[in-house]
Amino acid sequence: AAGPPPPPPPAGAPRLHGDLPKAAAAAAAAPVPSLAEIKAVIPAHCFKPSLARSMAYVAQDAAIIGGLYALAWAFANVDGLKKFNAAFLPAFWFFQGFMFWAVFVLGHDCGHGSFSRYPAINAFMGHLLHSAILVPFHSWRISHRTHHKNTGNYEKDQIFHPYTESTPRSKTASIVADELYFVLPLAYPLYLLSGYARPSNHLNPNDEYLFTDSERPLIRTSAACWYAMLALLGGLAIKFGLGFVVKYYFVPYFVYCAWLALVTFLHHTRPGTKWYNTKNWNYVKGNLESIDRVYGWFEYFHHDIGTHVVHHLFPAIPHYHLREANAAVKPMLGDLHNKSEEDIVESFFVSYDAWRKSNVIPDDTDVFVIPPVEKAAKKQD
Repeated sequence: AAGPPPPPPPAGAPRLHGDLPKAAAAAAAAPVPSLAEIKAVIPAHCFKPSLARSMAYVAQDAAIIGGLYALAWAFANVDGLKKFNAAFLPAFWFFQGFMFWAVFVLGHDCGHGSFSRYPAINAFMGHLLHSAILVPFHSWRISHRTHHKNTGNYEKDQIFHPYTESTPRSKTASIVADELYFVLPLAYPLYLLSGYARPSNHLNPNDEYLFTDSERPLIRTSAACWYAMLALLGGLAIKFGLGFVVKYYFVPYFVYCAWLALVTFLHHTRPGTKWYNTKNWNYVKGNLESIDRVYGWFEYFHHDIGTHVVHHLFPAIPHYHLREANAAVKPMLGDLHNKSEEDIVESFFVSYDAWRKSNVIPDDTDVFVIPPVEKAAKKQD
């Protein structure tokens, strides 16, 4: 049986939860460097996007996606290859889904304004790239901006944050918290259509939680592009059959959604990750809880998104400058820089287990640190 709840802290003492020694150390830690101090050590050219270079990455991804579709056509239609089609399709689904995810990352640059110096081009390319993979560009851009501005603040962040005991969880948050292993491919569509922090819909221009009045025309544009892509897929289904569209678009689409949920979770969750309430949070302290991850050869092809700490601090840095900027800030940040070189799959299971067992916290918690589960604790000793 569970023991009695811990006594309340003395008056004026911080309210801690989770890994208590690490939470106490975080509460007593010296102030982190300011954003200006960190920015000063990054070469100025790292903040300058190149339209030509960004478009070269779009061309690269388009060529790979086109090549994979050409291979899929060959295995489905060329006599000598047809007999291998059943063996080819799983590899096609995995790699094409991964390339859809790479396209998402380029659209993500558009949303941060790091694709080019021209807002109109960023908006056009963002709609082109994101609509192709069923992401409403401006809707996602606005909610993602909220995430960046509030990372590490459990009262205001958008995704994978702990809930307080008195805060009702959205249905999506409950499903993801309890069944993330099984809903990885569905987590992102669920987030877009029903929200996480609270019920919301990225396709609804009138959503009061996500959008302001001035943003609603932008949301209508992005929703129209989303529905246009859905209509295009419907036309393909009428012409070639629903199975054709499922096989060559929606299976890769759900693989990409799984990549997106997996990467987002890993970049913000592991035993030891700190969460603060608004009173004890600031932008730098919260974003320093992001985690750099190592994806091996995948890293180049999904545009260095694993270099996540410096990206979260300075989202205007183009992806092709992240490694240089990261190398510049690491000596200054020292132990404040979070990086995990653990195996991605193993780390996901360890991190998810720790998060699932601790993501509801007492009201008025000042500092929460995700505690290790027993297996994770042994690995960390």
